[in-house]
Amino acid sequence: MNRMIESDFPFPKLSLIAEHESWRKELFRPVYYLHKWWARRLGSVFRGILLGACLDKSEDFWLHYYAKNEFKDRVVFDPFMGSGVTVGEAIKIGCRAIGRDINPVAYLSCRAAFSKYSPEDVLSVFQKLEQQIAPKILSYFATETRNGIPATVLYYFLVKTISCPDCGTEIDLFSTRIFSKNAVPTKDPSARSVCPECGAINRTTFDAKNVNCQECHFSYDPRQGNIKGPTVKCNHCQYVFRLVDRMAQLTAPLGFRRYAKLVLTRDGAKLYESMNPMDRKLERLVAIEFAKIEHSFPYVSVPPGYNTNQMLKHNYRYWHQLFSDRQLVCIRQMVDALKVIDGEDLRLLFACLFSGTLEFNNLFTSFKGEGTGAVRHMFAHHILKPEMMPLEANIWGTSKSSGGFSCLFHSRVERALAYKSDPFELRVNGRSSLKVHGINLPLSPPVADNFKIFNSNTETVYLSNGDSGRTDLPDNSVDLVITDPPFFDNVHYSELADFFYYWLNQIIDISPKNTTRSSAEVQDIDSELFTTKLTSVFAESRRVLRDEGLFIFTYHHSRHEGWTAIHRAIRRAGFFCVQSYPIKAEMSVSMPLQQAKSPIHLDLILVCRKDSKNLKRPRKDGPDIMSAVNSAKQQISALKRVQIKVSLGDAKVTLMGRLLCELHSIRQLDLEERYLEEIENDIDSYVGQLAANRGEVLYAEADGVSMQLTLFDEMADYLTHPSNVSDGKRRE
Repeated sequence: MNRMIESDFPFPKLSLIAEHESWRKELFRPVYYLHKWWARRLGSVFRGILLGACLDKSEDFWLHYYAKNEFKDRVVFDPFMGSGVTVGEAIKIGCRAIGRDINPVAYLSCRAAFSKYSPEDVLSVFQKLEQQIAPKILSYFATETRNGIPATVLYYFLVKTISCPDCGTEIDLFSTRIFSKNAVPTKDPSARSVCPECGAINRTTFDAKNVNCQECHFSYDPRQGNIKGPTVKCNHCQYVFRLVDRMAQLTAPLGFRRYAKLVLTRDGAKLYESMNPMDRKLERLVAIEFAKIEHSFPYVSVPPGYNTNQMLKHNYRYWHQLFSDRQLVCIRQMVDALKVIDGEDLRLLFACLFSGTLEFNNLFTSFKGEGTGAVRHMFAHHILKPEMMPLEANIWGTSKSSGGFSCLFHSRVERALAYKSDPFELRVNGRSSLKVHGINLPLSPPVADNFKIFNSNTETVYLSNGDSGRTDLPDNSVDLVITDPPFFDNVHYSELADFFYYWLNQIIDISPKNTTRSSAEVQDIDSELFTTKLTSVFAESRRVLRDEGLFIFTYHHSRHEGWTAIHRAIRRAGFFCVQSYPIKAEMSVSMPLQQAKSPIHLDLILVCRKDSKNLKRPRKDGPDIMSAVNSAKQQISALKRVQIKVSLGDAKVTLMGRLLCELHSIRQLDLEERYLEEIENDIDSYVGQLAANRGEVLYAEADGVSMQLTLFDEMADYLTHPSNVSDGKRRE
């Protein structure tokens, strides 16, 4: 059977749908957003891949895309399950799905996402928690305005402090005195700053160079603080020192003080105010409560690693140290209440909700500004980077705050439950999109714990936690392997996932292990180690895949060694590429893409088949490079015709897919390796050819706004500074 995805796949129109989804993924595919995971792919893309792999080339793709499908005879396996996109999309079209991930946090969040719940039972548990612990937690955020009106604190604004090594004066580590401004300051320039003399809160603008304090009339530059880059200046003695050097002399994390708050009055007004005597009294009460529970949290060490070394330099040695005393007092009560929830599945669901809440409630968060979700979560930088001006949010939450437990219950859990019962698809209509309901199967199958149960019950989905290089799946038991593998770089998911693992382990007793790190994790900064581990998973995928099955995955990379690694893993595992398509993968204004001169927001769909001796047809003339260039040019033109922007980074991704298909037609690994090495230095010139004529308008992203660059300017930057090309998986 010649599958549609091997010959004529409608990637341009699918990219258009994917672009619409990318703007609000958490709304359009909420089931994959019950809990944090990294590099989540677009559901519409994987729905398309699955349909393209199940349909014959003569069938109508779009008829099936917007209709009910039941491919009950197709077994789909995803060895890098992550947030569960492949599994979920397979269930929706009636396939039998198997998902596996080496990280227990990914496995648990997928199990929570796909388990079957009664909405009434879920709401009942939440209401019980609301009655049981919400009043006490909210009492820790009670305050009154300067006029004596009762109010609730939405956010406390904190600043880290350090003693001067010269004179001993305690220094506030303000990088700027402006602590609040609008998320889009050009639309609303209003801002708030704190007076360095008296601590009063002053209205100003985001670009102000001078402020006269309304309380003490002190004149100051709100842009200036005590810390600039790596150095700190003491205002008392003018001594300048490096923060990291001072931290090396200390044994504990930096202290902090609360200097301002954003409150919500009973009539719904939001007010910025300084700390008052009631707040200070509450701080003392919290300190007393904290002393009682301080040692009730397990002391689990944070291991060294690329993503954790920075926090270790700031003396955060244990996971519970990442929180304020007020946060830990609240967390203690929440953990105790969640541990006794009846029902394993319900307890896991609320454990994941709680774990996700902590992403927005710790000392590594900061204030994003008015006009958006106010809390910048701790993983915005993909390293655990200490904040000098952290935010202490209301951990239970209100109707006007973000990141709280109750807020996320409504925005994540309730939304996901509604989607699970009636998963919808998007139909693009001009600049808008419509939701198409009633065409998918519900996302609540029984979850099997092993292949034997899965194989005996055709209604189940099989999820497991472990090394995907070794599975319990029989030979030739899978029709399709569809996945999105990691790629080698400095973002190790396990190092970041350990934060969640620590807290999940307090509620559901996952394992006596203290870390999710594994030597078999397919993520490494060394390309050979990465290739070896990836090959292991690919080879296992080949073992379990039926001879006529397809192995399909998405991938992109900016560096040649990234493509060499993926090529070797494919071929050493016994596959060869038969087709490739560029597809929309990233929201165009995501944070890493904004920071790249030539961003990558396309993934490559690589379609592979098993290689075997009877299929080998060695080519003596080598690959047809210009055929690959011309094919890539046609694919880029097809994307541009539907208004999908294509950067030079995207052009390279597209070209590499076509080159891999050409190389693999040789079917001799040594020759393929030689040709891949020989064309490395020519790739950029071929990318330039793809961009057509000099002066053609291409696109990059800067400060969240599309800006136009001529081909000449972008090519110059691309060839001179290849590090400016962003790898999309570095994002959230």
